[in-house]
Amino acid sequence: MNLSLTSTQASSVFLDANIVLEIILERQNQQLAKELLYKYSDNLNISSLTAHLITYFGQKRVDLPVLRSFLADYIVLSLDSEDFEWAFNNIRNNDFEDALQLSIAIRNGCNSFITFDKQLVDTYANLKNISIQLLS
Repeated sequence: MNLSLTSTQASSVFLDANIVLEIILERQNQQLAKELLYKYSDNLNISSLTAHLITYFGQKRVDLPVLRSFLADYIVLSLDSEDFEWAFNNIRNNDFEDALQLSIAIRNGCNSFITFDKQLVDTYANLKNISIQLLS
């Protein structure tokens, strides 16, 4: 199945949920994630699924207006039925969320997918539509 592309900026970067959750949840790789955000500050994409996770987990730590301001720094890409179809057809290692995130990035024409998940990088390394990079 070929995903139709929507208009996103050229050379756009898609962040896996674990990148922004490192910051919100103040995890071990928080500083590395912040450096990445600074490097690509003008061109960062996340999925609506990631925006939901940020809000859900973040509300336990900070007020909603702070989370809303944090999310304003990203282009939030929608999740649609085409993404589910791609994920069902391309799932590997029984991790549907990884396949769903990749689908959203590919459909929106993102060039790079950045994650802290080494298994995701190894599992989907051969995708031709997108460069998957491990942040370490």
